[in-house]
Amino acid sequence: MWKAILIDDEEIALDVLDIELMEIGGVEVVGKFQLVTEALEPCARLQPDLIFLDIEMPGTNGIAAAEMLFARCPDAEIIYVTAHHQYAIDAFDTNAIGYLLKPVAKERLIKALARFADLHERKTKRIGNGLVPPSAEQTGGREESPLSLKVLGSMELYAADGRLMTWRTKKTKELFALLWHYQGQPVYKYVILEELWPEYPVERSQRLFHTSLYYLRSMFKSEGYPDMVMYGDERYWIHSSIIQSDIDRLSDHLQASLSGKEWRETLPLYTGDYFETEHYQWANARRMELRLTWISSMVQALDNAEDDVQSMILRQLIRLEPNREEYYDMLFDCLNRAGDQAGARQTKAMKERMLLEEA
Repeated sequence: MWKAILIDDEEIALDVLDIELMEIGGVEVVGKFQLVTEALEPCARLQPDLIFLDIEMPGTNGIAAAEMLFARCPDAEIIYVTAHHQYAIDAFDTNAIGYLLKPVAKERLIKALARFADLHERKTKRIGNGLVPPSAEQTGGREESPLSLKVLGSMELYAADGRLMTWRTKKTKELFALLWHYQGQPVYKYVILEELWPEYPVERSQRLFHTSLYYLRSMFKSEGYPDMVMYGDERYWIHSSIIQSDIDRLSDHLQASLSGKEWRETLPLYTGDYFETEHYQWANARRMELRLTWISSMVQALDNAEDDVQSMILRQLIRLEPNREEYYDMLFDCLNRAGDQAGARQTKAMKERMLLEEA
């Protein structure tokens, strides 16, 4: 039997829904509340399968309320109950499995429960087949990396099947990027608000934050990662251990003593600066640090590299630091030694254009 909690500021609405669920069967109502704040602690303790939530209650936005509940019982599914038609689109945008209009018709309630039953069965099968990775705590710290993240150049997140994941809003994407940037370290809520919504008053920024966080959690939950975003002591963090990034791969290469052949494989990994396309301001320090580390590694590699690898490295250095004359001169000499006269002439012309632009 499934466990459910009901949240509605109208007591009579709670009683009616409780009676209908009892008549349908298969659902045990383990709690009824008229305020979301009253439901938070019991929700964390009872871990219900279903939450029936009034989307419009005094002083509470339904999406923000869902986020607070979701933080405490991430495996629960939400069914919204309301008298207002205009919230239907918003409700399904948040991946709610049902939307019931008051007065709740029993046949509509049965259909919503059927959707939940189907979802619950599919989720159980996925877990049984090993498709849902355990958290870092469950694996004793052993890393699982079914998700692939690209942050050099443009930011792209790929699911285990290679599918590019999409973001509900730009701020949802940035919120994930910020949490991942801290590499699993807890981030205080006020830090997130200051970085993502510095222009808004606190009340407005908090609403935007809770909406973005709900979208983020809903996205990962639909992919089979309900515990990706965690909360504790007024701080948030993500399980970064199940995400393999291009920076991880690049660091692995640079920590080894690279031969010429290995440098040919390493150079294409740096496809751009850290969050270059998004250009998040909070990433500036890390962006510069990674860029300088990469440049330093390439300069050091020039001494022992063969001419073909040297030319590849120098072209990257010119792209990153186009005003350094010595790179053009070194590339010119390298191409001449290799007998690439056309390439040498092109390099000389590139240097001349650069000097003209500086003049």
